Amino acid sequence: MNILYENLPGSVLIHGKRYEIETDFREWIRFCELTEDDSVPIWIKCGLMMEWYHEVPKDLEAAIYALGDFLSAKDMYPDRGNKGSGSNKPAFDFDEDAGCIYAAFVECYGIDLQKIPYMHWWKFLSLFHGLPEDTEIKQRMMYRTIDPAEIKDKEERKRVRMIQRKIALHKKKMSDYDIGDVFA
Repeated sequence: MNILYENLPGSVLIHGKRYEIETDFREWIRFCELTEDDSVPIWIKCGLMMEWYHEVPKDLEAAIYALGDFLSAKDMYPDRGNKGSGSNKPAFDFDEDAGCIYAAFVECYGIDLQKIPYMHWWKFLSLFHGLPEDTEIKQRMMYRTIDPAEIKDKEERKRVRMIQRKIALHKKKMSDYDIGDVFA
């Protein structure tokens, strides 16, 4: 899928049938928050995920995986899943970093995320990934994923660890294994 000349999808394909889904970025940020909420049991999360469908598919496992593919924009970034940053640490959190993300969109694109009536999730992701490295959110992401043990200079390692403590995320992220455990 090429965002430069193809329309962004409004559905997912499950067993040869298209299912319309919610596509606004706000709904997908809520989706992320739902998957990361440890207070909601996994079987309830899976039921709530079906609310992103206009018509709920019969194969719930395939439906959840299709939502995961849409969430990651797998069709737009097919190789992203195979390339890791080398770090399993979460780089950002939509809740904890909301102010930085909002400010970056206003500063860099002139987009007020509060006032825009609609933005497709994949458009939001493209803009988010394309934010300049000097924005606060990108700086936070960089520092959160640095492995201080790889820094040779003792003072620099100490400085990076101090920054990491100040900007550390407090939420536990749900892993792919957690999602997969639902079907085990």
